[in-house]
Amino acid sequence: MRKKLTRKKSDRYRLLRFVFLAGLLLTLTLIFLVSTLGSQRFGSLHKLVIETVGPVQKLFAAGGASIGNFKREYLDILQDVIKVREENKRLLKQLQETEAILNRSREAMATNASLRRLLEFKNNLARPSVGATVIGKDPSTWFRSVIIDQGANRGIVKGNAVVNSDGVVGQIFTASPNYAKVLLAIAPSSAIDVMLQQSRVRGMLKGNGTLTYRLEYILKTVEVAEGEHVVTAGYGGVFPTGVPVGVVSRIVRKPRGMFHEIEVTPSVDYQKLEHLTVIEQQDVSELKQVEQP
Repeated sequence: MRKKLTRKKSDRYRLLRFVFLAGLLLTLTLIFLVSTLGSQRFGSLHKLVIETVGPVQKLFAAGGASIGNFKREYLDILQDVIKVREENKRLLKQLQETEAILNRSREAMATNASLRRLLEFKNNLARPSVGATVIGKDPSTWFRSVIIDQGANRGIVKGNAVVNSDGVVGQIFTASPNYAKVLLAIAPSSAIDVMLQQSRVRGMLKGNGTLTYRLEYILKTVEVAEGEHVVTAGYGGVFPTGVPVGVVSRIVRKPRGMFHEIEVTPSVDYQKLEHLTVIEQQDVSELKQVEQP
């Protein structure tokens, strides 16, 4: 029973919809005919249609104009956005180029200052020397070394002292024709004769495998203070006498044993090695002549 009622309602709605659409289609047809024919026989009807259709046409015309204006404004805004984006890209590129120029200028100034200090240090040396640049580093903990861009073709041999404008760096470990490896003084296998600058007491400087040294064989009877400078002793002709090594940073005084346990902070910043000087080793025969009274 319910299904039959539902079907009747549905059929009624369909009929009403059909009648409405048919009436609307007929009305539009009449409007079209009256508007296009413009005959005198349709005078009154024509006027009525015009009065009825006019506001609707005016509304559609205004809507079309508004849509056209909106479209033009949208296109203008879109073009402005594109121009702004292009300008931002241009300014960003210009900024990056300017920053690159500034970075190169700062790097050139820093390199120039470093080379000037190294040149002054080199001029104070009484031995022939060769300037070199670090081109590689060994990250190993137990064998700390760097590679330089000068080798045997420049007279560099194993055992040559290596310094920079701040002091001792290490010694040449091996050399090829155009390159050489430098064993840094902080390496555990490094040992250099040094002395306390104030007391003139000599000892042996060894690497800790870290960024510090150990100063060994300094008797407990020797007065040592934190902040005292350590320099090369000049033994063996490897390093000239008096090259800065570091500063005493810690003293461990134990009840047992004959010697102090002394930690030395390097004068050289091993994390910023760049420009180095390789010093030619002094001839042993020359050392013997100097030592003779």
